[in-house]
Amino acid sequence: MKTFNINKIWLLVVFVAFYFNSIAQDWTVPEDQNTVSPSISFSKNSAREGKDLFNAKCKSCHGTVGENASLPLNPEPGDPATEKFSKQTDGSLFYKITNGRGAMPAFASQLSEEERWKIISYFRTFHKDYKPANSVTSIETEDESFSGKNIKITADFDKKSHEVIAHLQGNLNGETLAANGVRVGFFIKRNFGKLPIGKVVTTNQEGIAKMTFPSDLPGDSLGNYQIIIELIDNDIYGDSKFNKTMAWGEVFVYENPLDHRAMWGNRGNAPLWLLFSYFGIVGVVWLTIFWVVFQMIKLKKAE
Repeated sequence: MKTFNINKIWLLVVFVAFYFNSIAQDWTVPEDQNTVSPSISFSKNSAREGKDLFNAKCKSCHGTVGENASLPLNPEPGDPATEKFSKQTDGSLFYKITNGRGAMPAFASQLSEEERWKIISYFRTFHKDYKPANSVTSIETEDESFSGKNIKITADFDKKSHEVIAHLQGNLNGETLAANGVRVGFFIKRNFGKLPIGKVVTTNQEGIAKMTFPSDLPGDSLGNYQIIIELIDNDIYGDSKFNKTMAWGEVFVYENPLDHRAMWGNRGNAPLWLLFSYFGIVGVVWLTIFWVVFQMIKLKKAE
């Protein structure tokens, strides 16, 4: 009788596990939300901006798009380039990004409506059979950005205004031309990475992108910091970069915390109270040892 009850319990556990797992995999979207159309036109620019947003907010769980490298969560994040995503309507994807579920957060509070649509615009670049639901979502096929290669970055610096003027040129059909429509990022090198300055800038028809750097950024002991200019879409144009050190920052003298007396200091800079306590305890221990030895010698002589 006991064996029968245990088997029934095991069957119940297995059934419940399969039931909740099926619920986790089945994400039902309300019909009125499933048919919602994008409020922006999907273009190459919106897809590029969507890619930046995806890398910042979604890549940690979904992985790089097209590599099937999502985390093993429940529900599984999945790869946005797969058929599982391409078969869903724009409204369905928007609803899921907006509301989230399980390990996936609700991005309504983190991303604007336009930003959420831009992420979907980025997804659609991997869906060859995607057809816009209406004229508003028509994908702009024209692309006025530079289509050449071997882009080179140079820069001019206005010392008064702290403005950096980046010039981009590349090779197109054997001719050196201005690289227009190319997105550029401006950064300052830090010990543990790069500090972005402002938003991503797209070069104009002359291949120029500008950025004004703040005057209150900390530099080294001479006020120097390293400026980095690099291409954002390096998967298209390659890893072209420009570096230059400028004395535009505030003087900052680094003080090693190990040079001061503190608990985390080295042996020579340990707190005085800790040193006195340590040597005091060691002294008492040795005095006790000497006293015991002395008493033993006295007992030996008294025999």
